[in-house]
Amino acid sequence: MGSYPVVAAGTRITSSLLNDLSPTFVFKTSNQQVASSIVPVNDTELVFPVVSGAQYEIEFYLRWSGLQAAGIRTMWSVPTGTSGNRDVGGPGSANAIQGDANTTEMRWAVHGVGTQVGMTNPRNSQGLQTWSLERAVLTIGGTSGNIQLQWAQFASNATASQVVAGSYAKYRRIG
Repeated sequence: MGSYPVVAAGTRITSSLLNDLSPTFVFKTSNQQVASSIVPVNDTELVFPVVSGAQYEIEFYLRWSGLQAAGIRTMWSVPTGTSGNRDVGGPGSANAIQGDANTTEMRWAVHGVGTQVGMTNPRNSQGLQTWSLERAVLTIGGTSGNIQLQWAQFASNATASQVVAGSYAKYRRIG
């Protein structure tokens, strides 16, 4: 796939062209909680539209918190026919409680967009946040639709895990 948008010599610079060259951000403005469930739910704010036949560079920066035992699991919902994998960086799924998170087991791996990836919070608190980063270059098949973060607790716990305000999705069409 070629570059998007195509900017040839003599191309008139318009606001539409400049917008196409810039990434778009979707910010989470309020905390969302999930308790006693390992079944992923749609994030209420981290969702954006994509068009069929296009290629996108995507990033989800997640600030989250919860008990170490509960943690978080993430996956992405994408339109039918989408291809590509996501890179996931953040705490691993077997962390012991570390008050300062200096000895956190980390995950640096590539997963399918629909693969549930678990992480535990070494800070063991709803008040002390940790973060993870998920990135991908995806090619959208023949169906337009939305890309949406889905998440749940890694292990069911009555104390809620939460994705926190300030998390964001960043995306840009590149082909």
